Amino acid sequence: MKVHIIIAMVCLIASLVMAAIAIMVSRKQKSGKKLNAGKKRNLFFAALYTRLISLPVIKSLIFSIRKRLEIYAQSDEMTVRKKSVVIALTIIVLYFGLTLLFWLVTKDYLMLLLFIAVLSFLGDTAIDAFIAELCNKLLKQQVLYLEILRHKYYEQKSVEDANYEACNLLNQKGYFEIYAQAERINDILTAPDAESELQKYYDTAPNKYLRMLAGVLYITKEYGDTKINGESVFIRCISYLGSEIKSEIFKRDKLKYALRSLNIISVIPLFAIKPLRMWASDNFVPLRNFYSSTSGIILGIVTVLITAVSYMIIRKLNSYESSAIGPGKKTVEQKLYDAGLYVVVDRLIPRGFTVKRNKLAELIKSSMAPLNLFTLYTRRIILGLSAFLLGIALFIGLNIYTRHTILYEPQMPQGFLGGRLSEQELEKLRKITDFDREIILAIDNKASFEEIKGYLTGELKLDNAEADISAKRIQEKMIKLSSNRFWWWQLLLCLSFFWAGYQSPIAHLKFMAKVRQIDMEEEVAQFHTIILMMMHMNRVHVEEVLEWMEAFSVYFREPLQKCLSNFSSDPYEALEELKLDVTFPPFVRIVENLQLACEELGMARAFEDLENEMTYNREARKENNERIVERRKNLGNIIGFLPIYALIILYLVIPMIVSGMDSISAFYRQLSQI
Repeated sequence: MKVHIIIAMVCLIASLVMAAIAIMVSRKQKSGKKLNAGKKRNLFFAALYTRLISLPVIKSLIFSIRKRLEIYAQSDEMTVRKKSVVIALTIIVLYFGLTLLFWLVTKDYLMLLLFIAVLSFLGDTAIDAFIAELCNKLLKQQVLYLEILRHKYYEQKSVEDANYEACNLLNQKGYFEIYAQAERINDILTAPDAESELQKYYDTAPNKYLRMLAGVLYITKEYGDTKINGESVFIRCISYLGSEIKSEIFKRDKLKYALRSLNIISVIPLFAIKPLRMWASDNFVPLRNFYSSTSGIILGIVTVLITAVSYMIIRKLNSYESSAIGPGKKTVEQKLYDAGLYVVVDRLIPRGFTVKRNKLAELIKSSMAPLNLFTLYTRRIILGLSAFLLGIALFIGLNIYTRHTILYEPQMPQGFLGGRLSEQELEKLRKITDFDREIILAIDNKASFEEIKGYLTGELKLDNAEADISAKRIQEKMIKLSSNRFWWWQLLLCLSFFWAGYQSPIAHLKFMAKVRQIDMEEEVAQFHTIILMMMHMNRVHVEEVLEWMEAFSVYFREPLQKCLSNFSSDPYEALEELKLDVTFPPFVRIVENLQLACEELGMARAFEDLENEMTYNREARKENNERIVERRKNLGNIIGFLPIYALIILYLVIPMIVSGMDSISAFYRQLSQI
């Protein structure tokens, strides 16, 4: 076994061992028997945290980890710092270990740079995996929390007392993640200004189920519980929420099992592409010429692109949470637009009330993307120009590489069908290449066969037979060099790259619109729960229901805020305008029922069929979740193994067929000349 392979295996094993130790430390809870050791560990991690945040790159990594941990794990400052350092160190060790292993396997600078870029995504994936595990743990503990809360509510007959007792029990049993959330909800219920505290919790709650639970507890505390057919509405909502959480846990566990290890499988070609090329070139010499040609480079680039895209898709399939919605910092597109790109953008945007402009506006609205038409067109221009310039750079780089290959790389003799060349034969080919290069650089690029032959016989004193062979070989290389230029069809390809980049933001918005539809269905289900709790309360009116819907909303918040601002002037017209702003059918049905409630029909009669609709929606969503898991599973299995198929077919089978056919054709041509 080669020395570098042994070193690589040792580094890999050491990295895995250190990662396992770091994860074990991060999961270890404080123990009373080892209090002093725990304090020393915490002090060590706190000191290490202070040192690490002084380093620029590691500082951004730790702060990124810390930001996510603070959302999903409400812990003290020392624990957050320790977990942040442990995760960061795990990622850093794996990063350098895998980079060293990759370099020892490939010894290719270009592939190493590409792999380092991919590793940045892998590091983010490792963080996501840790956070996903924490989130799943929180969901499972939340099911227990709801069971305890229901039991204590039957005993105490008060949501405040029931939640307080549940907090104590969760703390005693060691469910610290959900205990921290239950404690925060308890602080909300006992706060002097509970409504403002509840609003703050909505912005920082780890998941929508905890937001829903906090709202249900507050509404019950504020308005009291209502009984329908002898059954508590609060208990009914708790049961409904528990079934939703169990369904989500089942979906995540099933999806995690279906997509396991696909992240690693999808990046295997990055490790294998260089060893495969070296093995094929050593055992079948004509493949060396093919891999050095333009076709071989393009197939290699396509294989790498397929690997990168497949990895990103697999990562997206593994994600659960939707991306945040709402205004954030000023984007790059907005800065470029303000800097002067508005001159071009304003001319491209459809003017007036045209069909195209309305379609784009509806697409942005349905995808819930935090942008407008100006930002969208700026993004389209940036991506289009980037794709165009990358295409130009690709073809220019291929031309430079092709020229280098013709001048400096030894060419296999035509008709060669052997597996390997000896060192003496390779050295002879190198001398021929050096000889040809000196001649090509010394004479005119447009020299004819006779001029080349005359130079060889006159200047270098070669005999006629040797001069004929050399002149023919040199002329073929000169023809290849003269045709190695930027052609018109390459410009057309670059323009097609521009068109693909220009259209990609539109395609992304269409994809996001389909994704948002599922999220909006779940949000409408939350509205149903709110209305179910409030519809039988005597003092509740439509405006108050809208306020609660707006507080819970993510996707419909802006239209609801607009409706509330106009509600006092004309309630019916404000709701009518809300229907025009949001065209999502399940939400429109809620608004229509609210319009009926405004006409002295009352909330209870306007939503009398709500429970049946909720049951239907729950069953439909359950079936939809199963379809989503099945679709993601099938798509993940296809996409995850696609890089492997691309590596074998594009980078091994096709080169073997093409180079083999070329060698056989050249061999038969030589036979025909005998």
